[in-house]
Amino acid sequence: MRNTQHGFTLTELMVSLTVVGILLGVAMPSFRQFSANSRTVANTNSLVSALAVARSEALRRSTPVSICASADMLSCNSTDWATGWIVFTDPNNPGVVDATEQVIQSWPKPGGTAAVQLADTNGAITYLQYNARGMTSLARQATFTTWIPGCRGSNQSQIAVTVMGSPQTTKIACP
Repeated sequence: MRNTQHGFTLTELMVSLTVVGILLGVAMPSFRQFSANSRTVANTNSLVSALAVARSEALRRSTPVSICASADMLSCNSTDWATGWIVFTDPNNPGVVDATEQVIQSWPKPGGTAAVQLADTNGAITYLQYNARGMTSLARQATFTTWIPGCRGSNQSQIAVTVMGSPQTTKIACP
């Protein structure tokens, strides 16, 4: 009769746990950065989607359509684009949702601690309007910037909206 034992010794178990601990210590910072980059990309894609909806609805309806920051998803009541944004018909009083205007679609606050900013060469802008021909109402390019605080490397996204209305996305260095 054979007497064999199965299992691990205490030394083998301690060595295995040490190796797993080292691997986790190396992998966790990379995973956090990957997660932050993924949130930035998701926020950028959401904003590009909103711009596409605003432009296509302006063309389809042959009327001005605007996109603005909104905390309540009903009106342009915020200057912080990280609270969310709405797309709405805007034939009169640009950048203000009047009783006669319709909210077409809303995007809630981006997840996590996202930062979103819209500016042109003259500083921050509170809304962006597309006219009935799908062009922006600005005489110059507007730029959205999205990032997660603490980002490193070229993991900040920049969406340049040309005067013709088309968005162009690029990665830029984090602040």
